[in-house]
Amino acid sequence: MRYYCPNCWKDFWDEDFEVCAECGYDIKTHNDKDYVDKLLNALNHRAGDVKHWVIMILTLRKEKRAIPHLEKLVRESKDPSLVRAAEEAIIKINSDI
Repeated sequence: MRYYCPNCWKDFWDEDFEVCAECGYDIKTHNDKDYVDKLLNALNHRAGDVKHWVIMILTLRKEKRAIPHLEKLVRESKDPSLVRAAEEAIIKINSDI
């Protein structure tokens, strides 16, 4: 079975690791995070389609905590479709509708 670091998304074949050898993330503490924190972490995933799904979920939940992360994505992403999705998400999250 394949396992992934929930922070840098490096894949591993061994499930018995507590700290990611790639980024140093403490895997044990990941389960202590709430759902939104895990979604925000997933914005760092290397696959664009995962990021799009996360943006959609955060938008539907109108998660205000996501706004700084989405703004960072807008500033740093080289993927125009992600930038557009993040910009639209920020507008929808901030709207009263």
